[in-house]
Amino acid sequence: MSKNLEAYLRLNKARYKDQYVVLVDGKLVGKGKDIEKILKRVRKTFPKSVPFVAKVPGNEALVLRSAAPRLYCPTV
Repeated sequence: MSKNLEAYLRLNKARYKDQYVVLVDGKLVGKGKDIEKILKRVRKTFPKSVPFVAKVPGNEALVLRSAAPRLYCPTV
């Protein structure tokens, strides 16, 4: 697992509800609602790094559904 993902999983999500968070090298370097402004500032400060960006969900739920492949089961 990457250092940034581990840091995101440990992050106090309640504190950053409905905000974008940006991590570089496992450290929170930006947060807020305007991702363009945040990324502009982060890219200026860390020009050679690839930032990890995530939106911390609010009270809404995200439901992902994976369609199971249909298996062919011949009858014997």
